[in-house]
Amino acid sequence: MIKVKEVPVKAHNSIGKMEQYYVPLCCAYKIISSELKGVSKKLILQMAVKAVNNSTGPDGLIPTLLVFGTYP
Repeated sequence: MIKVKEVPVKAHNSIGKMEQYYVPLCCAYKIISSELKGVSKKLILQMAVKAVNNSTGPDGLIPTLLVFGTYP
């Protein structure tokens, strides 16, 4: 089961959760935006989030594959 937890940007108890994904997301966004000129920022952000979600996590697992049941 997936639980989504929305947190305000200034929530001090959840800053670590946001910082964990900020750097990879920022890097993916910069790479995609430099490669694709003329594409909307919203679409680039969607592609960057998808790229980060398809990347290997700290435990060696890919979150997207866990969600769709590819891994038991």
